[in-house]
Amino acid sequence: MSDITTAEVAYQALARAVHRFPAHRAWDSAFARFAIFNQMVSVQWGATCNGVVDRTGSSPPRGLVSESMDAALFLREDLLKSTGQRIWGLTFTLYPDGKFNIEYDYNKPLDYEETDETVDLSHALEDLQNQGVRVSKK
Repeated sequence: MSDITTAEVAYQALARAVHRFPAHRAWDSAFARFAIFNQMVSVQWGATCNGVVDRTGSSPPRGLVSESMDAALFLREDLLKSTGQRIWGLTFTLYPDGKFNIEYDYNKPLDYEETDETVDLSHALEDLQNQGVRVSKK
């Protein structure tokens, strides 16, 4: 993770990224909805104006997106340490006056399996060898 070391720094990173999404459009609130897996984070951006949600437009600059994803991962770890509960997502909503709301999703996606993300090939090969399966390495 980057330089994110506290929840406050994480909230600031999220706010910087979300604030850039509406660009020059009018907005009553802007949000980022993160799905947080083991090593992967995805995000959807949106803004609301007069009750209408708009998800069109360019994402914030790549550096801010990356920083916001690091912030989401930090908050997942921070909450796990402090509460013992793991989050699988969060929605960060920012208002023009700088106030924000954050909602955590504690529900594991129904179709998610740990193996959906990564496979450690060295451990997988070692497991196969331990099971007596012949594995040749080139």
